[in-house]
Formats: sequence, structure tokens, C-alpha cells
Amino acid sequence: MPLSVEQIAERARNGSLLLKAEEFADPAVRDAFSAYLGSPGLNFSDAEFTAESMTVRGRCAVPALGPEPCPAAAEFLTDTSGRTVVGCVLVVDTPKWQLPEPFPAYDLSPLQALGAQSPVLVLDATPRTDKEAAEQERTPVVAGARWELPGLDEPVLFLASVHEGTFTVSARFPDGLSLPSLRHMADLPGCTGADAVTEHFPAEWQELLASALPALREVTVSYAPGDGRVTGALEVDLAHEWPLPAGATLSQVRARIALDSAARQDGWGGLSVELSGHLSVSGLESAVTVELPALTAHGELADGGELFERAAPDLAKNGMGRISFLCDLREGSYVIAGELLSPLEIAGVRIEDQTVLVSGGGERTLEVTLAGTLVVGGTRIGVQAGRTAQGWGLTVEADRIALRDISAWTEQTLGSGLPASLAELTLQDLCFEVVPTPSGRLFAAAGSAEFPLPAGLRARAHLTTRISTGGGPSEVEATGSLLLSGPESSLMELDLVADKDPDATSWTATWAAQEGITLAEALAPLLPATGSPTAGLPNLLPAVEKISLRYTAPTAAGVAASLVLTTDARQARAVLVITD
Repeated sequence: MPLSVEQIAERARNGSLLLKAEEFADPAVRDAFSAYLGSPGLNFSDAEFTAESMTVRGRCAVPALGPEPCPAAAEFLTDTSGRTVVGCVLVVDTPKWQLPEPFPAYDLSPLQALGAQSPVLVLDATPRTDKEAAEQERTPVVAGARWELPGLDEPVLFLASVHEGTFTVSARFPDGLSLPSLRHMADLPGCTGADAVTEHFPAEWQELLASALPALREVTVSYAPGDGRVTGALEVDLAHEWPLPAGATLSQVRARIALDSAARQDGWGGLSVELSGHLSVSGLESAVTVELPALTAHGELADGGELFERAAPDLAKNGMGRISFLCDLREGSYVIAGELLSPLEIAGVRIEDQTVLVSGGGERTLEVTLAGTLVVGGTRIGVQAGRTAQGWGLTVEADRIALRDISAWTEQTLGSGLPASLAELTLQDLCFEVVPTPSGRLFAAAGSAEFPLPAGLRARAHLTTRISTGGGPSEVEATGSLLLSGPESSLMELDLVADKDPDATSWTATWAAQEGITLAEALAPLLPATGSPTAGLPNLLPAVEKISLRYTAPTAAGVAASLVLTTDARQARAVLVITD
């Protein structure tokens, strides 16, 4: 006949409670009783039953621990009706630190170095779950010890195990174990110095910490008696709700504290702290992890649809994937990033891996940008896109890319390439944008490049290029400044203009000379180190007023590159042709 709650209460009222294995239907419960409690079974003397917690306290004899009854408590488990008892969990205070068989043969005495007051055994005589029955995961008996903690009325039970000489003690408190203050965490097993957790928080949060009512959730500590090293982790609830200075609210605040006694010589005393909670800011809600002491919160938004409808209604229809969230808790500002499920074509350009970035909060105005990837000539380049008066435009930055690849891309995308006279260049620190205009689109780029000129001349240029489309043929232009350096590092900066026809292979650069420069001085940066055509010319020649360079790129037919130099002075002109 099943054992009822009323029978437990009735037996306990008589001061003695005897439970036998055959009174339980589940074989796992009967096996636990037979293996560890023997005959006649569980026999409580001085039994006191508490109906609210379904617990009996008293003393019971356990054959393997000796003839004397030991302090014990049993918590009973009922079926879904709440009337039939199906098993129990028994906690027995053992008389010795060395546990005898059939219990785990542990010597728990090293735990006294961590402050343990008494050893215990925990017998789980409850029905196995379907998962436990299939995987045979559960061990019926585990060892443990009790710790008396300041500010608490009763000692706290920690379960213990031993592996290769290292002890691990742990405890979980589903409802939270209230501590008088954070400094009492240092009284937990092996947690000396844990009260230094407050040092990880910035000064502006110290008042919040002082008012915290910590509730311990979980403790796991490992102890190696050989070298005395202690490592572990604690989880503690700090507050139900913290109002923050920037108008944000952090609720369900929990700290995870990791400790390592071997690292106590560092500045943090061997502690690291990770803070978590639920953040509300500017109408947004997110579970977050907070980095200390930076006070940066990051997490994911469960639903950012309303925000994107408000900030970017033209993007919301494309659908959003995973939405990440980053917030500066000092300022209340945030950045939200979400992947577009349906990519948006920007200024006629299709980019890959599109992510929407929304920033705002604090004193920031709400701003929306797009980020993604553009493939140019086999090179993947990061892209940023933002709104313009005419719609979305994109901005691209690249450290190094061939101008020929950029030209092929503009030919495909905009219908026109860049001037062929610049095709051999490799651009560095390139930045270009494509934006819509009332009549079409505008491509504008800026970057620098080394110029390959004939006869070993060294030149570097900063270039700007533009392509305008719409309302007729595309307009192409490329301008810049050309900086020449000669054999003795002489410098000359010329204004460069490429021929506008994209198929043209020439460009022109001009320089207005400073007053008083002779022809020899003006030509020095342009001449090879091996010769000087001006040698022997009298310095009485008129001062040079202008220098022009006309460069023609090499052709596929094998025609070499050439550079025609023209100098203009009052009533005189000199022409110098330089080729490879």
C-alpha cells in the first residue's frame, strides 16, 4: 500500500519514524534503502515533522557509521497529487571525517583548512527521471560538509567530491541565500578576498553596492591541499533594480565572480567579475552582460521591430535577423546592429552581408547607417552607407587596390570606367562614395599612388576622380597633385588633369614657377641622374614661368611610355622628351 503524507505525520507525532524499503514502489528508492540503510530501514528517533517543507528532523542510526544515532534530516518527495510519498533525500551528519564503505571512501579532513565544521552524507532515495534511467547519470550518495557563516542562523551545506587529490565543494540556492552584505562573501569556503569585488566597480556605483542585499545563488570551489591553491566561481544576486545616472535601469542584477588564490599578487586580488542583468534604456529592453569597470553593456534585442520602424521604416520591410545591442551605461548611448534578411540595393549597388547600425540614446540624435561588404576585383572591402537628401549612399575605404579593378567595377556598375592613362596605378588609402543625384548617380574617389614614369623618375600623386551619370553620356574626370622628387630629393608639385575620355592614355601636369628660378633649377627634379641637358647654358636665360608634363601610357601594341616636358619663359620655350 502506498505511503501517504498522513502516515508520515502520524508516525512522527509519536516521536519515532520508521520507513522500510518495501513501502516504496520505485525500485531505485528500494535499492538505495537496502544498500545504505540496511534493516530495518530508516528509523528516526526524536522525530519532528514540518508539513510545509515536508521535512523530518531528528536522529537516525546508519549501520556503516556505527551504532550511535546521528543527527539527520529527511525531505520527502510526493507524487503529483501531493498525497503519496514516493521517496526522500536524507542528510546525515557523520561522526568521522574519513567515510567508510559502502559510502564514497573519502577523507574529508582537508576541508577543515577551508573552515568546514562537520562532514555529512547525502542519500538521494528518490525515483529516477527518464533521462537518469536511460543514461545512468545519478550517484545515490554524495559527501559534503557544513560551514558556519557569520550572520546566518544555520550552517550551510556544501556537497564535496575528490578527483586526483583535488577537492571540489559546491552548493546551489534556487531561492537565494541572503547574505548580510557583500563582505560576507569572503567567509564562504576558500573565498578569502572575495569581498574585494567592490573594487571592480567604478566610483559612481559604490553607493549602489553599499545598498545591495546580496543573495547567493551558486558556489563552486576547488581546493588542492598540496599547494593550497583555491579556484572557484560564485554567482550572487545584487539587486532587483538599479536606477542608473544616464536614465537607464538595470534590473535582475547578478554578479559572477571568479577567484584564483594563485593570482592574488595581481592588482585585482585574484578576482574577476562579470555582471549581468536586464537593461531598459530609451524604450529598449535587453538581457545584457556588463563589462567592468568600463560599464559597457552588450546583449541581444529579442524584438527590435518597433525601433527600426521608427528609425528606418524603409529598412524594416527587409526583415531583421539577430540584433546585437551595445550600450554605454555612463552616457546612456547605444548602438544596435542587425543583419538585413533581404539585402537593400544602395545607389544601384548591391552589397553583401548587410548590417543595419542604429545609434542613439543619451545626448545623441537617432542615426541609422548600413555596413556590408563590396567585392572589387576579387578584393572584399568594407562598406558604410548612410542617408542623403536623395536616398541611401555608400562610402568605401580600402588600404590598397589596383585602379584597373576600380575602373572595371565602375564600368560594370555605372556604365563608364576611369581614364586609361591611370590604369597602371595602385591606389593606397582609397576612399570613394556612390550617391544618388537628382538626375542619376555620382561616383567620387580620392587616394594616393606611386606613379611609374620613364627614365627612373619618382613621382607620387594624390588623385580625385568623379563619374557623373544621368541625363546623357557619363562625365568622367580625374585630377590631382603630382609630387616629383629628383636625384637630390628636389621636390616639385604639379597640378594633374587626366584626359576626360575614359579610353584616352594621356594626362597633363603643370607647374607655375616661383620668381627667380633658373631653367637648370626648374628641370633638376625631372632629369635623370646621368645627364644634364642644361649644362653650360648661361644663367642669363630668362627665368622659367611654367612647366608642363604630358604623359602617355604604354599601349598593348608595345609602344613605350613617354613623357614630354615643356618649359615656358618670356620669349623662350624648351622641350624635353623622356622615354624608357
